[in-house]
Amino acid sequence: MVSMQWKLGVSLVLLSAVALAKDGVTTGSFPVERRNVVTVSVPIQSLNQLSLEGERVMGERFSVGLGVFASFNHDRSRFEEAEPGGLEGFNRTVYQFGVAPSVRFYLTGRAPQGLWLAPRVEVGVGRSSSTMVGNLPDDLLSHDSKADFWSVGGSAVLGYSVVLEPGFTVQGGVGLGARREALAYDSLRLGPVDETSVERIHQSAWFLSQRILLNVGWAF
Repeated sequence: MVSMQWKLGVSLVLLSAVALAKDGVTTGSFPVERRNVVTVSVPIQSLNQLSLEGERVMGERFSVGLGVFASFNHDRSRFEEAEPGGLEGFNRTVYQFGVAPSVRFYLTGRAPQGLWLAPRVEVGVGRSSSTMVGNLPDDLLSHDSKADFWSVGGSAVLGYSVVLEPGFTVQGGVGLGARREALAYDSLRLGPVDETSVERIHQSAWFLSQRILLNVGWAF
């Protein structure tokens, strides 16, 4: 009799384990089958920027995230005719990188899928350089105009996430925010013949921004 009860108990344990494996292992009151999401941005607003974002589910309707982004652009501009001083154009390079921590409150569904509202903060730094091209004096050709810039801002994004089997996820959303940008650059001052000077200029301003989000990735 004891042996039969023991066998029955083991069978119940095994059946429970199979059921949990099918439904997703749970800890506390919410499933942990997919606690992590990693996505990459689909470039919509800027073709030169790439964003990678990770999301960690902390509860049925709450998650935290951290994104990193980087952009690079190089362009060459030339005048149709060289200027009297010999200037033909410019070569310009710009790069930027930053981080964007966020939290998501799921209004419907269960994290990491459903309708959500996400406050987020973005901090970025970058540098640009511009080189004059043409038949110019050596001291001008050797001078690169450099600019350093940084930005900090916040936004609120309303979006929706879908997770398909076995884990492919698509996220879309729109948002509004504000950011402050600061810029420091070198300005070339032309004086008398053969005399030039470089002056450092500092500027800053506030901007309203809009955000369109489209990410694809994997939930696991």
